[in-house]
Amino acid sequence: MLKIKSNFIKNTVFTFALLSAFSFTACKGEKKLTASTTLSQVSKSKETVPAKLKKISPETKAYLEGKNIAVVLGYGYNSEESVQKLTQNLNENFGVETEEKPGLISVFVYPADFMVAGRERISHLADRLEDKTLAGMIILGAPEGLHIAISKLQDKAEDGKLPYPVFTFFSQDDVLGSESSSDFVLDYAHKADVIDGEVTDFIPDFDESQILINSISQMIELRQPLKADNNLLDFVQKLLDKNRTVTRYIDGETGLQSINHFIFE
Repeated sequence: MLKIKSNFIKNTVFTFALLSAFSFTACKGEKKLTASTTLSQVSKSKETVPAKLKKISPETKAYLEGKNIAVVLGYGYNSEESVQKLTQNLNENFGVETEEKPGLISVFVYPADFMVAGRERISHLADRLEDKTLAGMIILGAPEGLHIAISKLQDKAEDGKLPYPVFTFFSQDDVLGSESSSDFVLDYAHKADVIDGEVTDFIPDFDESQILINSISQMIELRQPLKADNNLLDFVQKLLDKNRTVTRYIDGETGLQSINHFIFE
């Protein structure tokens, strides 16, 4: 009788332990969402589908599966206030990737996300993107040397060319370098206001969130880099408000017009 009772207790304990382990594993699996989680998995979850992703075609949705668009926030757009505003707008429209959840957009802030041994290393960009498959890259306020980091990514590509578009806005990097590493570069035609000897480049009535949203909306439909042809100016013009006029950048030393560098007023 004692033997039967002992076996019953052992079996009960074993069953309880097994169920507990299964329950823990299941809960853990439900909570963990990795960067490789597909858009279809996100849409099936309890998360609200971001506004702009509700409108994409099935073909575009399939193309974006497992991919990210990298957004690099540099000079002029890396303050806490700017980062918070831009990230919130990007998350509402496209979904921003975090450690807790997947998202189409991966945001990188310079210099905070590019620190190596206590020093700023924009060359760290390739390492930051190593585990990602990109559908595009957008850069606001590129710091000096960013074009070199992108050229390293180009060198790793099969034909020396990135298979996705790269848009650069308001670059603080080398002009020729930015042009060579981007599909296009767009700058503001500075209306320099001199106040006590200080030159400001404030852009009146300009919403950087809107140009980001417009650019990403166009980028996810492109599925390939832009061609540097006569249609490029019209493409860039559509990213801005109708009251803005885009023209080609003219080199101050040579007087030559750039193929893929533009300015707006």
